[in-house]
Amino acid sequence: MKNKLIRLVELIQEDCPENLLEAFKTTKKGILNTQLALLSEARDLHQKRSEILWVQAGKQRTVEEKRASAQAELAAFVCAYLTGDVKEYADTGIAALQALGRHGELDLIHSLARR
Repeated sequence: MKNKLIRLVELIQEDCPENLLEAFKTTKKGILNTQLALLSEARDLHQKRSEILWVQAGKQRTVEEKRASAQAELAAFVCAYLTGDVKEYADTGIAALQALGRHGELDLIHSLARR
């Protein structure tokens, strides 16, 4: 499961200044709160970036805005997985990967949602 999470975190990491991958690659115990905090920051960053891009484009959806929005939704899915609410966010995770053009990785969401 850890490799699947790392793959999703790599997608969230793009365009994000924080190093999320280090927190997910570590083997330290008790890092869950750090992971959740980093994901929340990344989600907020992507949401704000999406809003800015939307306004700059005259309140039209652009490829870049859709990408930022999808990254925020993917971060929400990973947070939900880590907190045990993954089933409620499975559709959101699937839609996010589709928006990112990552159709081949939909199985990541399906397998994590079954857990």
